[in-house]
Amino acid sequence: MWPTVISLALNSVPSHHGPFAGILCTGIMGGALWPLLIGRVGDLYGLRGGMLLLYVSFGVVLSVGFWARPLIRNAVLGDRAAEQA
Repeated sequence: MWPTVISLALNSVPSHHGPFAGILCTGIMGGALWPLLIGRVGDLYGLRGGMLLLYVSFGVVLSVGFWARPLIRNAVLGDRAAEQA
């Protein structure tokens, strides 16, 4: 999942790829801390409440898929305009 998210995100910005990649890689650290937060919330409110936090992280990944605007458009199967070019 992470290679796809990072590739989509880096393909969406025209410059400053280095700092942007660093910010995205910092998100990997969030992947190490997120289970601890889920456990803490699970202890306070029950496991169902803690597992609801997963929807937040799934929503972030899903939002990258919807809001990323790639700078390079790849041809897809059945794309007549790309085949004729």
